[in-house]
Amino acid sequence: MRSQKGFTMIELLVVTILVSALVYIAVPRLRSSTDFNIKSASRSLTGTIKYLYNEAAFKKNIYRLVFDVDRDEYWVEVLVDNEYLISTEHLHQRRRLPSGVHFQSILTERNAARSSTLGQEKDYILFLPTGYVEPAAIHLESENGDNYTLQTKPYTGGTRVYDEFVNVLDGGQLVPYYR
Repeated sequence: MRSQKGFTMIELLVVTILVSALVYIAVPRLRSSTDFNIKSASRSLTGTIKYLYNEAAFKKNIYRLVFDVDRDEYWVEVLVDNEYLISTEHLHQRRRLPSGVHFQSILTERNAARSSTLGQEKDYILFLPTGYVEPAAIHLESENGDNYTLQTKPYTGGTRVYDEFVNVLDGGQLVPYYR
């Protein structure tokens, strides 16, 4: 009797179906993890912006939210004796965006005319003790191509969040969101 080596067509079909089922189950979970990360980043930034708006008005200090777009980090600095110092308060510490999420751009009235906002200098958003936050737009991008746009509301300290890339420039000028 001759022994046959190899797999039958049925065995190959069963293995193919099992692998396909695992891929079908795993891929949406990976995508939802990235979706969760970009939503989490936008919520964290929105909360930080509102907190700094209130903190500046309450403590009568000038703050700035500083962004290092190359490292996907942000932190708070406070103006002390005409010099910005990194804040030592716990809620102001340096933070990194979640895995798979990156800054695409930070737009303010100061840097909107620049050809590129990435890698030139640290960008920041000012918070004044008069109850005013600088008009700004933060563009976030995930590894799978999802985009979020966060636009500050200057007189309320709120943030409008779009779940897409929104061009907030008009003729090279930042269009503030006041509603």
